[in-house]
Amino acid sequence: MWHSGDHGPAIILIHGAGGNRREWEQTLLALSDACRVYAPDLIGFGESPRDGITYTVEIFRDFVVGLMDELGIENAILVGHSLGGRISLAVASAIPERVSRLVLIAPLGFGNLLPLGRVIATSVWVIHKAARMSLPYPDMELNLNDYKSNVFKNVRQPTLLVWGSRDFYFPKSHGWRALKTLPNATLKIYNGAGHAPHKDYPMHFISDVKHFISRN
Repeated sequence: MWHSGDHGPAIILIHGAGGNRREWEQTLLALSDACRVYAPDLIGFGESPRDGITYTVEIFRDFVVGLMDELGIENAILVGHSLGGRISLAVASAIPERVSRLVLIAPLGFGNLLPLGRVIATSVWVIHKAARMSLPYPDMELNLNDYKSNVFKNVRQPTLLVWGSRDFYFPKSHGWRALKTLPNATLKIYNGAGHAPHKDYPMHFISDVKHFISRN
């Protein structure tokens, strides 16, 4: 796990399904001037152990909560990308008192993958299997349409939604759907950005996050 900053509110950066903690290098350093920032590898990703099980949102949620307990963090701002955004929602819903704010970057759970995104994801799987390489992610069981249930009904924390206008995994229409689903959310769409707008426009993203977390 990476950590930077020794004062201010705690921020936990939760990466997406194709990544690991290295996704956040620039973000972590930029936010650490006024916050205590943590960027772990999710269980089953990066250098974290992979137990040969099928991982669920609940398992990832419990991992994040356990990490907070281990670090003595009673309350945190969660910043999550894609899968990480869905995990952040799960923590905020299950134990809302532990989460003060949410920054969700194209979180899954608000609709199916676009056809192109499905092709890319399948291609990655085929290439790794053909080369007998370990996949960058473990086996997972995820529901891409969680918004259709009441699973997000307890998520009332101030929430910043960030989406790329050219996201070929989860389109910006999912962002508008998320905005309607989450009662205390605002949405920013980055024109020209893809599925990782925080990496496509890092300075813009960091500025938006700093402004969001400083608001009363």
